[in-house]
Amino acid sequence: MTERRLAAACWLACCWAAAASAQESGGSPYEPVPRDGVGAQVINMPTPFPAGARRLEIVFTHRFQQTVQDGSASDLWGLDGAADTGIGLAYGLSRAFEVGLYRSSFQENFELAGKFLLFEQAPRVPLSIALRAGVDRVERAEVEDPTRPFAQLLLARRLARGVNLFLAPSWAGDTPRLRDAFNVPVGLTLPLGRGLLLELEVVPENRDLEGSVAAWHAALSKSVGLHVFEVVLGNSRATTVDLMLGGDFPAGYAEDDVRLGFNLVRDFTF
Repeated sequence: MTERRLAAACWLACCWAAAASAQESGGSPYEPVPRDGVGAQVINMPTPFPAGARRLEIVFTHRFQQTVQDGSASDLWGLDGAADTGIGLAYGLSRAFEVGLYRSSFQENFELAGKFLLFEQAPRVPLSIALRAGVDRVERAEVEDPTRPFAQLLLARRLARGVNLFLAPSWAGDTPRLRDAFNVPVGLTLPLGRGLLLELEVVPENRDLEGSVAAWHAALSKSVGLHVFEVVLGNSRATTVDLMLGGDFPAGYAEDDVRLGFNLVRDFTF
């Protein structure tokens, strides 16, 4: 998908949001609308929503390294091969503020971040808005500039039941090949019935870097109690901010690559 097509799609979605008049609402015009089973992240990109007061969220990520195209039935199209794994914890210190730590096995990358929810969508509040900031720290010895600060403005609009649009204008001090990298990941959810959501996510190619490659992901998501299960298809293995924004993932990928993966999210309330 080109940046121009992506911008046009976002513009149409925003126009639809402005025109939408049917919203589920409670008694108060400032009571937040439902979240449709969408939690702290879409697939890789964060949403504006914190974990919640005195709530612990644990996320496991798994991205297989071999592409489906390079696999076969004998190795289950990459499922028998190696994978990048990640584990993260996020704790809600209040309804609006959380702190989180995530570690990816790729280059032993740690991501520490705080997220603060400024506004949550309601009948008289058009968007959910949050600020997220933190740092990625790469522990692999041969990596240059291993400390990589970042900041994100997180925006979400619920357009209809199960239909949500997400934007995340983001800055990172360093990526593998860029300094002061900026990009705008985009996410969308669509209802499939029976509590299933189709989740789509795109990180456009970075116009400041020749050879940058757009990253795309699609997932089938199901919420069961305090669990969220996501089966993921995508071209990139990047799951941290520094590795997503530049389109310069060090292990390389192409726009037409397809890799399997999954996310597992579990919430605990204290």
